[in-house]
Amino acid sequence: MIVDTVKGCAYVLTCTTACTVHAVFDGASPLLVLEASKEGQYGFVAPTDAVEVSDEHALVTQTFKGAVPGLSARDGIQPGDDASLKSLLAESGTFTGTVNANGGVNIPLTVGAATDTSAVNRLYAAGLAAVTDAFSVRCYPLPANCSSSNGTVFKTDMEPNSLYFNVPPNSAFTVKCGLVTNARPMHNYSSIRGWVAPLRLPAVSTKFTARFGQMTTVARMGRDRDAFTLVPDQAAGGYRIGEIIDITFDHVRDADAGGYHIRVREIYYSNAEQKWKMKTTQALAPETSSNNGYPVCVYAVVYEQYQDGGYDTEDRGALWLLHGGNSSRGCVKIATVKGVHCFESIYPFSGYYLDMENTNSWALAGAFLPATMHLHCNNVNPAYYGFSSMESNIIVSEAVEDFVDPEAETTTED
Repeated sequence: MIVDTVKGCAYVLTCTTACTVHAVFDGASPLLVLEASKEGQYGFVAPTDAVEVSDEHALVTQTFKGAVPGLSARDGIQPGDDASLKSLLAESGTFTGTVNANGGVNIPLTVGAATDTSAVNRLYAAGLAAVTDAFSVRCYPLPANCSSSNGTVFKTDMEPNSLYFNVPPNSAFTVKCGLVTNARPMHNYSSIRGWVAPLRLPAVSTKFTARFGQMTTVARMGRDRDAFTLVPDQAAGGYRIGEIIDITFDHVRDADAGGYHIRVREIYYSNAEQKWKMKTTQALAPETSSNNGYPVCVYAVVYEQYQDGGYDTEDRGALWLLHGGNSSRGCVKIATVKGVHCFESIYPFSGYYLDMENTNSWALAGAFLPATMHLHCNNVNPAYYGFSSMESNIIVSEAVEDFVDPEAETTTED
């Protein structure tokens, strides 16, 4: 077989049987470059731009430009040769200096830490999530700005900076969890690109709804879980560079599907199409133990976007759930979302709504110490990559359609 080469460059021949390598000349007889008496690996320098190898199954690999020091074009590299030559081949050698798996770049690891490449990447990426905590602005439930559709009494004395409420049996209602104004950005062009909303949810059918970014919405409380708690106020005009997210949890495990169903609906405005759109994502949490029941095991809803969204961007954000229980999936990705334009002195995340349906006994739900991510270096949000590195992706399907408001109301939310 004819192999293209670069004149003057070094090559390694790996053959499975005895073979020869001849240099090919135009209008002249081939010149013997290498004669291998048996299978093995041999080095040679190509004197021409093509060579002929007698073994059809042989492999010819370029090593580096230039001659191989001390290499005999006829004999090749044999067992027992110098380690500096062995380093060009698959055969192992001994070295006087420290050899790293990172091309000589020494990355210090904690004693006992995993050393395979993917584990190292995950280890360092996960650390970014802790670093970004230093750039978080905390916000707390504000009882004066909390309400429900059935007059639920809130409890504020159980834990500091927390809010609890009872879920009566055979009831369905909505709770608005308002947050204090220190969730507001500190200045114009806030660069807030995410939030973490810790929750304590009961084992009942639940929906979490939040608005963030610039848009005006209509709030509808006391509907069933398939209705929309927040919808865009399409008559209000103004900025349309925000999103509405609602996450619906089914607390009954689907045995046939093998887990708990989670539905995410994202409502946003398409500037290109000049209309409101809705992306519906179906996810399945493949949990089998009663210790991992949904949504009772969820203790935080996380939203992060890796960069500023702007108008009509591709998906720049994601939604995760953090949960406990006897599960190997402590961080699950349930949807990708477009992301919002992060600018102006707005309330990027001023509160959220919880819709509850309880057909059993009394339950207790709570909301805790949310936080908004703030001030990211070089226009990149490391928290996004931190959560991504720890995720288990449980997304099953995605579908985008025009958003059609099933009701017509004009009462807007501040």
